[in-house]
Amino acid sequence: MRTKIIFNRQSIVLTWMISYIVILLLPVAIGLLLYVESNRTLKEEIQQANDSLLKQVREIMDNQFKTMEQLNFELTWNVNMQELLYSNKYDAFPKEYRYDVYQIARSFTLYQTSYPLIDSFYVYLNKDQSVILPGTVRTIDFAYETLHKSDAFPFTSWQETLNRDNFKGFIPMYRISSDNKLLKTVAYISSYPMEHGKPQATNVIMVDQSRILGAIQNMEIFNKGHVLILNEENQILASNSTNTLPADFPYTQLANSTQFYYKSSEGQNYEVFTIHSPRSKLTYVSIMPSTIYWQKAAHIRNLTYLSMAISLLGGGILTYVFLRRNYHPVRRLVHAFTLKQNQSSQQRFNEFHFIQEAVDRTLIEVADFKNKMDQQRHIVRSHFIEKLLKGKLNSQIPIDEALTTFDMLLDRPDYAVMLFVVDQSETFTGRVSHMPEDEKWKLLRFIIKNVIEELLAKQHRGYVAEIDDTLACLVNLTAGEGASSREELLRIAEETQTFLSATYDIHLTIAISSIHEHIGRVPQAFLEALDSMAYKLVMGGSEILSYDVLQENVACDANTGYDYPAQIEQQFLYTVKLGELEEAQRILTEIMDKNFVNRDISASLTKCLMLNVVTTMMKSISETGDIQESLFIRNPQLLDRLLCSKTVQNMHQQLNEMLTQVCAYTAAKRQHTISLTRQKALQQLVEEVTAYIEHNYTDANLNVTMIGSHFDRKATYLSKLFKDYVGEGLLDRINKVRIDKSKQLLRQHEQSVGDAAYGVGFNDINAFIRVFKKVEGITPGKYKELIDR
Repeated sequence: MRTKIIFNRQSIVLTWMISYIVILLLPVAIGLLLYVESNRTLKEEIQQANDSLLKQVREIMDNQFKTMEQLNFELTWNVNMQELLYSNKYDAFPKEYRYDVYQIARSFTLYQTSYPLIDSFYVYLNKDQSVILPGTVRTIDFAYETLHKSDAFPFTSWQETLNRDNFKGFIPMYRISSDNKLLKTVAYISSYPMEHGKPQATNVIMVDQSRILGAIQNMEIFNKGHVLILNEENQILASNSTNTLPADFPYTQLANSTQFYYKSSEGQNYEVFTIHSPRSKLTYVSIMPSTIYWQKAAHIRNLTYLSMAISLLGGGILTYVFLRRNYHPVRRLVHAFTLKQNQSSQQRFNEFHFIQEAVDRTLIEVADFKNKMDQQRHIVRSHFIEKLLKGKLNSQIPIDEALTTFDMLLDRPDYAVMLFVVDQSETFTGRVSHMPEDEKWKLLRFIIKNVIEELLAKQHRGYVAEIDDTLACLVNLTAGEGASSREELLRIAEETQTFLSATYDIHLTIAISSIHEHIGRVPQAFLEALDSMAYKLVMGGSEILSYDVLQENVACDANTGYDYPAQIEQQFLYTVKLGELEEAQRILTEIMDKNFVNRDISASLTKCLMLNVVTTMMKSISETGDIQESLFIRNPQLLDRLLCSKTVQNMHQQLNEMLTQVCAYTAAKRQHTISLTRQKALQQLVEEVTAYIEHNYTDANLNVTMIGSHFDRKATYLSKLFKDYVGEGLLDRINKVRIDKSKQLLRQHEQSVGDAAYGVGFNDINAFIRVFKKVEGITPGKYKELIDR
């Protein structure tokens, strides 16, 4: 028994257990939160320390690299070096070239003294394949043997480095020191402008890694990791470790993130910190093993785990002891009640509510049974009234017996049928926004049904049934004094409308049949009410429609069609095609007035007339543009909404909205067609003017006035049209064509500047020179000189 109750999901044991566990987990959660916060704080401190040390290294090294760039600047703009590379002096005195080279080498000794932090520098001359060192000049082969010779940096690599096109930056290299030791060095390479596909000279300034590593040692003491300096090509310029970076190292992340996590192919985890130097374009990277990174957090983590384990173990033991002790009396009480229950009662709920739920369950079942009986009775009664109205009652069951079964008393002599259709209920449904839509409509129909039956019960008897979307009421009238039965029904209908509209903002259309003296005529009365409701389309909403009144108003010479002659249709079609909205609306109003103001037409003919008007609109769209662009094809719901309109006024409104959209489309289409025609004519005129200029550019009299006269237009207007379309004026186009043709003449060696000017229509050579310089930026003489070269 105890086992079943304890493992019942709704048992009080589970509630108590959850309460104890929540109390137990509270200090555990607080400890976990403290651990997370401590871990975050420690991580931020480590990150800030690494970032600060990296910034220190960057400042120190940027000053060192700035010294290299300063020396490169002085070497580049050395007067003797500029004269050596760019002067024509040696074309006349070739023997002085070697003397000047040695003079430059001697001047380099001054730079060597001025820049003690620079370990070595030289200038490579491409012209004679030599290298200028402080105090000496060497051939390229001898320079490589004494400066860089090593397997790690072959001669071909050195040559490729010296001959790089327009290169300026830092790269890693190897250098042979004065004591013949091979040293890693950082070289600043700066090439001079190109000549014959190679730079005229290249500056090489070197600083050994030993100078750089002194600044990195502080970082190494802090994180015991790797600190690297990378150039823009992610080459390692300096590193405090002899190990190379793995091939899969994510260099791309260095530019996008200042910190990221990296796992090497050997399974080692690293924390990577990076910082960029905007001055030297270098990247400073710190790579620290995660084990060292988390070493200080391990102690806090172990203490947290230990305290959590002790709390869980001790709390679990105490939870079990107190839970068993507190539940023992409750278990005995529940066991006493379950002995008096049958087998089905073994599925127990919460022990404290066990007895109460058993009683409540019985009461709920009784109430539910009664509610279902009432619902079934209402549905069956409504179904019986519907069959009675439609004349489909079962002849085997006497009608008196059926009436007695449903508590319906029809003992008065006069019968009638009233139909109720809801026209507007948005305000009412908006008030009960907390209910689903189907429940809103059930409540609305319930209110209407009770109001109708209550008003009829004062003097008469009425029974309401739901038939589709309509409420039908079978009325058994009491013969009274004074007012007739028809006036009595009209009074009840008006009172119903007034009360529902004022109290609930529900608006109805009510149809009333004729009065019949036998219950067997009830189906006929129902059909009369349906016929009256059909006139709602013509008469408008929120009206009381009496079958007798409608029959009296029917004209003896009933109309057999509607008024929409071909002349009016053509006039309407023409105005819609032109997009004349006001005129089209006037014609539409005239059509509606002729058919509905002084005459009555049936609902079916009304819909035919509306469709005919819509067809006229569709014809206007078809004749104006593509029928696939029609709003009726793109929006088929427009026609459905029109045909579902409840009144003629609503139809008129829908047609006006369609007419507004159609006229807007046809007017825009017409304007677009006019714009295209004008654009095409303007393009043709521009092409003809351009061709005329190309054909007559040699004529000295060619100007804007001459072109305007040729095309029979004002010169200023023609120039404005040409500039608006092409973007340049006619005079600019004439000058441009003449200058282009003159350039062709100047390319011929036998043609002088004057010949070219007169050949393209210029009478004044000075005017030609002025226009040529304005268009090309140089004089024609200078242009011909460049061509001759």
